[in-house]
Amino acid sequence: MESLQDILGGKRLTPPGEMTILKEYVQHRYNSTAYVKIDKDTIILSVPSSALAATIQLERQILIKKCGLKKRLVVRTGR
Repeated sequence: MESLQDILGGKRLTPPGEMTILKEYVQHRYNSTAYVKIDKDTIILSVPSSALAATIQLERQILIKKCGLKKRLVVRTGR
């Protein structure tokens, strides 16, 4: 019987498209890092400052359209 490390060791795991798109969007538009967590029906976008979180919250619908998101977007401060 193979161990979990043997099974997953040979696979190249890539992050979901939404995760990469959101991180690149925040980096390009706001010159800041972002952390993204994807749940079953929610995408949680965490940014380092509350001012940036408020700005993204105001532009939330534009962000959803530009990135083509299908899940609910939640913007948070911190990690």
